[in-house]
Parts: sequence; structure tokens; C-alpha cells
Amino acid sequence: MSTLFSSSVVFSLLIASTVACVTAIVLVLVMRLARRIRGNRIRRLTDRIRPAILQTAVAEQDEIDDTLAVFRSLRGRLRRSAETIATRMLYDVTGETRTNLTRILITCGTVKRAVARTTSTVAVRRARAAEILGLIDFPDSIPHLIRLAQDESPEVRSVATRALGRTGRPEAIAALLAALPSSSGVPAVIVGSALLEVAEHSAAAIGCGFTDDDPAVRRTTAILASHVMSPGATPRLITALATDAEPLVRIAAARSLMRLQTRDAVPALYDAASSEHAAVSVAATAALATFPPAWTREVLDDLKHHPNVDIRRAATAIPIGG
Repeated sequence: MSTLFSSSVVFSLLIASTVACVTAIVLVLVMRLARRIRGNRIRRLTDRIRPAILQTAVAEQDEIDDTLAVFRSLRGRLRRSAETIATRMLYDVTGETRTNLTRILITCGTVKRAVARTTSTVAVRRARAAEILGLIDFPDSIPHLIRLAQDESPEVRSVATRALGRTGRPEAIAALLAALPSSSGVPAVIVGSALLEVAEHSAAAIGCGFTDDDPAVRRTTAILASHVMSPGATPRLITALATDAEPLVRIAAARSLMRLQTRDAVPALYDAASSEHAAVSVAATAALATFPPAWTREVLDDLKHHPNVDIRRAATAIPIGG
């Protein structure tokens, strides 16, 4: 009976498969070796650069020029390693340390390159530039971030808006307020967080949001008012709770009044507890349940007999620590 393949063909296939397996094993070993070599090189670079970065980060102002000298001579991988380490540290520091790390990035040319990339045709590069400019303590970055906050790419706008908040500068307020409307395409949570980061400057500025035509702006304003302690926050929140046409705004106002814990809000919250919108009623009742009993005993006794079971449950809830 004839065989399908001759012994020479089978032998050739066996040799080919063996060579392929050996080649694959060698490639895997080479890749692992290359990864290990690269990892060791990065560690050596890091060990060489990190002490200089740490020394500069904590340097006094009369020492900073001397500590920056080492970074002026860096090239290639050493410079990129210094940029990476300094940039990562910026996420966790503030004050003078942030300023000193910014000086490192200026010396390495990082800031100059980031500014240049704000006009890149690639959206990812513009977003990365915005991220870096928001981390550093560099007033000249604000105009670039304001421009990127109006970028054609929604991702770039979101990153730039977040970066504007990180700067903590009052010059960022107008651009952040402009990003509040839903038409900006920037999620309200990002704008709100950014405004909280510049709270000391935004407290007086956000008040106008209570009367904005966009419900998203009014809701975000109601949420922020109790966090940034906006002047006149309580009366405006009481008005929003009582009169706003959007239930989500009224719910946000009730929750902010709960955080502010002011006795003046009790009548408005009691009225809102009888709202035609069930979620507003529950939010108002839950807020009342967190107030001191001396302020709310009578109204809560009444709400404990409300026809709506959710309102009764909210009125009888025991506050944390109560």
C-alpha cells in the first residue's frame, strides 16, 4: 500500500517544525532579555536622576539655580527620564515643591514643547499638552488652556477644562463658567470638579448660575454652592428648591441645604416635602432628617404620617451619629 508522504518529506517537515519551535523559543528569550536590559537601564537612569530631582524639589529659592545646573546638561534618555519622574511627582505636590518641579520641566524644555503641541493637528498631542500645562505652576499656560477648552475635540476640551481647575488660578474662572452649559460638550462633573479646585476664587462667581437658562448649569451651581460656600448661597438655594422648574435642580438644592445645615431652610424643605415630584419630596425629607431635632421635630412628626411610604421612611431615618 502506498504512503501519503515519502519518508524524506516527513523528515523535512519534522526538521522545519523543530527549527520553527527553536526559533520561537529563541525569540521569546531574546524579548525577555531585551525587556530586562531595558528595565535595568531605566532603573539605572532613575537611580541617577531621582536624587537630583528630589534635591531640587525641596530646595530653597537661593539654592534652586545651583540644583538646576545638572538638568541643563541632560540629553537623550537622561532628559526624558527626568521629565517623566518630575511630571509624575506633580500629581501629588503643591506649593513651592510644585514650583520647583516646574522649574525642572522648564529647564528640560518640557514646557516649551507642551506649548508647541497645543497647536498640533493630532488631538491626542493637544490633550497631553493640556494635561502637562495644568500640572505645572506656570501662569503663561492659562491662555493656552483657555484656547484648548474651546477645542474642536470634546476630549481635548474635557482635559483642558480639568487642567484649568488644577492651575488654581482666578484667570481660569471665566473659561470654567463658560464650560458649564451642556452645549459645551464637557461633562458637568468635570466642570464642577474644576470649579471646586479653584473654590477660593469661584465662590463669588458661580452665583449667576442659579438663573441660567440651562438646567445643567443651575443643577451644577446648586451642587457647588454648598461646597465653595458661595456668598448668599442659602437664600438662593431656598429659592431654587421652591421655584425651579427642573426637579433635578430642586433635588440638588435640597442636598446642598442639607450640607449647609441652616435653620432658615427648614420651612422651604418642609414645603418641598409635599412636592408633586416624589424624588424632590424624598430629598427634602431626607435633608430635614439630618437637621438638629430641635429645629425639625414638629415637621418630621407630621411627615412620618405622610401617605407616601418613601417619605415616611426618609422622615424616620436615623442620621449617622444620631
